Amino acid sequence: MEKTFVMIKPDGFEKKVFKEVMERFLEEGLSIENIIITTLDEELVNEHYSHLLDRDFYPHLKEYLLSGPVVTMTVFGHNAISKVRNMIGATNPLKAAEGTIRALYGNKEDTTQNVIHASDSIENAELEIKRFDNYQKRLVR
Repeated sequence: MEKTFVMIKPDGFEKKVFKEVMERFLEEGLSIENIIITTLDEELVNEHYSHLLDRDFYPHLKEYLLSGPVVTMTVFGHNAISKVRNMIGATNPLKAAEGTIRALYGNKEDTTQNVIHASDSIENAELEIKRFDNYQKRLVR
């Protein structure tokens, strides 16, 4: 059994596509737990996207991620990481394969707004699940 972290980003929340996305995961035989609607703070965004901090587009990405609620969840099942990654498509909605989540719902004019994030490896899934669990615990205090 493999686990992965998934986040429906602010544009996906605003478009209300999270239900369709979750249904697609379930139809692929995956399960979902720890569904949380929350807003992100700057500290968490900087930590989660630390590998992009020095990129020219990062300020725009950060502004977008702080712009509204997100839906976070843990998706699990057989080959969950590769299944989810295949379902979401390429990061750039313009390059995402037809029928993928990003191709269907991503913003074709502002490709930073690509609706969804999903872990790309077992190691990152573990880190991201833990990171967002700790974030929720910090908020509850």
